[in-house]
Amino acid sequence: MIARQTYRLGSRLGRHTSTRQRIFRFTATTAALFLCAISSLANEARHLTLTEAVRLALQQNRTLKIARFKVQENEYRKEAARSDYLPTITNQSNILHITELQELSIPAGAFGVAAGVPIPNSATLLPQGKKTLFSSGTMIAQPLTQLLRIRQENRVAAAEAATSRDDLKNAENEVALQVHSLYYAILVVQLQKKAAEQQTSFATENLRDNENDVRKGSALQVAAIQSRAELLQGQQSVLTAELQIDDYTTEMNDLLGLPLDTKLELDPEVEANFETLSKSEYVKEAWEENPEIRAAEEAVEKARAGVAAAKTAYIPDITAYARHSYQDGVPFLVRNFGDFGIHLNYTLWDFGKRRATVRERSSQLAEAEQHLEHLKEKVAVAVDHSYNKLERTKNMVNVAAQVAQLRQESERLATNQATQGVVLISDVRHATAANYEAKAELSQANLGYLLAWAELERTVGRTPGLTAP
Repeated sequence: MIARQTYRLGSRLGRHTSTRQRIFRFTATTAALFLCAISSLANEARHLTLTEAVRLALQQNRTLKIARFKVQENEYRKEAARSDYLPTITNQSNILHITELQELSIPAGAFGVAAGVPIPNSATLLPQGKKTLFSSGTMIAQPLTQLLRIRQENRVAAAEAATSRDDLKNAENEVALQVHSLYYAILVVQLQKKAAEQQTSFATENLRDNENDVRKGSALQVAAIQSRAELLQGQQSVLTAELQIDDYTTEMNDLLGLPLDTKLELDPEVEANFETLSKSEYVKEAWEENPEIRAAEEAVEKARAGVAAAKTAYIPDITAYARHSYQDGVPFLVRNFGDFGIHLNYTLWDFGKRRATVRERSSQLAEAEQHLEHLKEKVAVAVDHSYNKLERTKNMVNVAAQVAQLRQESERLATNQATQGVVLISDVRHATAANYEAKAELSQANLGYLLAWAELERTVGRTPGLTAP
């Protein structure tokens, strides 16, 4: 009987232990799968096209976020300046305590004598008001002649708001150009890495053949040494390309507002068919749309408003007002009373300060106008430079395409000759490596052409990557 109970108890404990083990195994398996999923998501590369990269940078770049806050700041400043056109309602209240009061002294009998009794019958002191005074006045005031100056201040605020928008547009164009530059740089280095890997593979096969020939006595040791040096150079090129890719990827992640360790998979298919205008048309369009020129034009408008505002200092400030007042403790005034009228304020003599201010603002206007003209010339030179660069890179693409075509034909002939036993296999490998390198140079030339186009778009005033080619 005791043995049976012992057996049943042991079997129950065994079942409980087995259940706990299964639960623990299930939990451990689930945790491991969860960690594996997180690891796979962390290691998964993010695929980006050029347009997606530009849009992501415009949305998340911190420099652009700061510029947008600057735009909001100037917009609110413009709203504050606009409110100066309207009347203001103010209240001024005071509470004070004075140490002595003025008293009105009435001597005895000042009002005569009645029935032999003087009125008053003794000297009387009448205090005027209270030692603790309280007054409160609410006034509505409408500026009149100040509206001329307020109008100029509104022109200044509007110009500053427009300038901040132009600065934001210029910053967006610069960021988009940087995205293009890094995007193309990564693609070019990836092509260079593949070409270096192909060259390394060719050097490895060549080294193996030369070592076999040295062992057979059909080649000198110097051939194997030269092949080994070529192999090491190829490996060095691969490592250099990998370091450049890591550096460019980190810069791209920072530009896009992504975590710095994000792996990127860039789409090499970039649209390259677009129509170009004439150089004069580009210059005309740049003068109309370039944000730096537009900001300079706003600076001229701001300077003109400053000159006009400085001249309004010669006009007296006239303000119409109406006020309601309440007081307690002030002698000879009722508790509630109102008044209205015109307030005038004018500086009669300031020792030439207003004249000097007008001359200062006039000099600022002349400076702004000269800066605008200088900037137009500078943009015209930049358009000429970018346009010439676009033409040169287009010619480079044509030359690289011809070289790639010749290298491909050379590889085909080498393959056919190797089949017939005319050339060695190493010659075929060399032709293959040269063909791959020519394709890489063609792709690099195409990307250089696209980057030149992006620079021209930025110079004109358009955001590269967001305009249709």
